[in-house]
Amino acid sequence: MIFFRKKYEIELVSLHIPKTAGTSFRNILKSVYGDRAVVRLDINNRGVTRLNQEIYTDPQPPSAKVLHGHFVYGDIVNRFDLPEEYKKITWLRNPVQRVVSNYFYLDSILKTLLSEKRKNLNILNKMQRSLLEYAGDEINRNRQWKFLRGITLEEFDFVGIQEDFNDDLVEIAKVLNWPKQPEPIHQNKTPTQRPPLDPEILREIELLNQEDMNLYREALELREKKASGYA
Repeated sequence: MIFFRKKYEIELVSLHIPKTAGTSFRNILKSVYGDRAVVRLDINNRGVTRLNQEIYTDPQPPSAKVLHGHFVYGDIVNRFDLPEEYKKITWLRNPVQRVVSNYFYLDSILKTLLSEKRKNLNILNKMQRSLLEYAGDEINRNRQWKFLRGITLEEFDFVGIQEDFNDDLVEIAKVLNWPKQPEPIHQNKTPTQRPPLDPEILREIELLNQEDMNLYREALELREKKASGYA
């Protein structure tokens, strides 16, 4: 007996900026739309496309209701001929906290891979890859702004704020007409045990991410306008 996979058309594009609760949100999307209807799609800065972490070269968009992953918005609309009507959503986070979270997340992965705790290697210190050095690297600056090239916040159907994740799930369910309110899922969380951070370092990270800071403030202002009925 031959089984044919059900053909889906894109209904939702979910742009996942790193360390903005994207892994948790992808699993929520699967609980709403169905596991097979949600795919992870990533396009890196060299234009390489991966579908569920495998190289994807098909010029047609994948058969899915939801595309969720890391990609610059302008890249995905140039890469695929998407349907005329589909919803667009993303999540933002306080830029300073996003950079800090990303650094310690990568730090924990590296230590795990190298078993630093067991071998006492302390490779990060030997490489002098401090938080501020990581934050100062151009590739790590203003990442939220970079991911949103090709689209304005007003063009999204919903812009969530990671700090208000649970409350925003209620709102996004209304915007997307979900049949029921999903339960929050928390995965890929950065370990909470961190050394105290120097306020001057946090201030420097903020200065290094002014485009992201402006974007974040704009998102908060849009939320206030919508809440007061002016947008």
